[in-house]
Amino acid sequence: MARLRRRLRRAVTMPLDRWRQRSRPMLTIVVPVYNGEAYLDECLTSARKQDYRRVEIVVIDDGSTDGSLAVAHRHAKADARVTVLSQANAGVGEARRAAVAVATGEFLTFLDADDSLTLGGLRAAMDVLEETGSDVSVMPYQRQEGAAIRPPAPWIRSLHAKPARHVALVDRPDVLVNAVACAKIFRRTFWDSTQLAFPTVLLAGDQIVTATAYRDADGIDISGVMGYTWRRQESSISQGQVTAEAVHARQDAIDAVLDVLAPLPDVRAERALQYLRYNIPNSVLKLERADEAYLDALVERVPRIVEAAPADRYAREVPAQYRVLYALFANGDREAIWRYVRAEGMQSEMHPSGYEPAGLTSYLPGWQSDPVPPEAYVLTAEQTAAKVQVRGSRVNGTDLVLDVAAWFPNVDPVSPTIEVKTDGDVADVEHVGEPALFRSRMGSERAYPGSGWTVTLRGAARRAPRAITVTLQDGPLEGTATAKVP
Repeated sequence: MARLRRRLRRAVTMPLDRWRQRSRPMLTIVVPVYNGEAYLDECLTSARKQDYRRVEIVVIDDGSTDGSLAVAHRHAKADARVTVLSQANAGVGEARRAAVAVATGEFLTFLDADDSLTLGGLRAAMDVLEETGSDVSVMPYQRQEGAAIRPPAPWIRSLHAKPARHVALVDRPDVLVNAVACAKIFRRTFWDSTQLAFPTVLLAGDQIVTATAYRDADGIDISGVMGYTWRRQESSISQGQVTAEAVHARQDAIDAVLDVLAPLPDVRAERALQYLRYNIPNSVLKLERADEAYLDALVERVPRIVEAAPADRYAREVPAQYRVLYALFANGDREAIWRYVRAEGMQSEMHPSGYEPAGLTSYLPGWQSDPVPPEAYVLTAEQTAAKVQVRGSRVNGTDLVLDVAAWFPNVDPVSPTIEVKTDGDVADVEHVGEPALFRSRMGSERAYPGSGWTVTLRGAARRAPRAITVTLQDGPLEGTATAKVP
């Protein structure tokens, strides 16, 4: 009966909502597809079920050899808002351009055939765009791995934790981290006047389009409402290639973006720093399964990006393991680089640390033997931020006993102490428990001795708090972190 009531409610409210939105601007959803049969039905269903009703969905089949075209026609038959086009295989850039050419919407957004739209993201963004008159809206995107939905990368979360209306790029250069073409809404008049277009070869080419749009937009809206679900696939052209050609293609796109941002030197420097923190590490981590040609491409291209970044912030914000590797790239000593990679140099958590004249230093492979300045080995504040985890809980009479790990990553504990706060519970702390354990990608382990604690919350067995806040101190290091109580 409840299910029947919900169906009846939808049958009444959906047409009414569509009628109420009849005067709202048309939004074109462009969906290029090439052999995307496995996910296209889910993709198009998400587009059709948007609670922003004034949409047209332009599906363009780029010469698929599977059943993609049949799936698209089935949706077009069921929904007049879906238009299906076909072309000989020419690449996703050409497909997007062809679809934009026939789009009639006042706004454009792009949806890849293996991804999907969240229910409320487009409507929230369009609501703000109509108020601000901005040219671009930027939405957060989450990741899908198999059936699991993962939160956005930390830099995407950080960006969208601070929504904004009608800002300029110089005011919010952090928007550049959201560089994919999808999860954006573009005003069509702006798109045409700026002559935005996707390149034919699209490996990392989205970044050029978005950087140009951010630079030239009369107003950027940064939304805090999740708008897009990006399916992560290792076979993807942008996600899985471990070839020198892929490195050069990515670096070509980086160089092109930095050229686009040349009129804004401070923004350009910020973008270079973002690449070194968030993007290039993804490429260098692949050295663990790459060949000499791949390394040669990195050695040739990465030092130019380091030179473009602001030196003071580079030292403070780029993790030590990457600053050391980038210095090795600049030196060009291939043997030293391979030694560093094989000794798990890119996983600073596996190596001891200590206080040196330059600061709290990670003794990464090559310390004091490779021609790398000591300051490159200094850990950033972010790398030593306190971490807390409640690994388990049990009831002991009227008390709740928590198994807690608290540690400073990359730092071996010396004489740590903790203070625990909840919503008023009395917390007794014992320095007893298994240490936090870090496992590397190669299977090695590093324990943080003294990082295990037992916390007893008096009288809290029946009203367990949702989280605890722990202040950890060890010598000059102090930090506070919050952990959920399972």
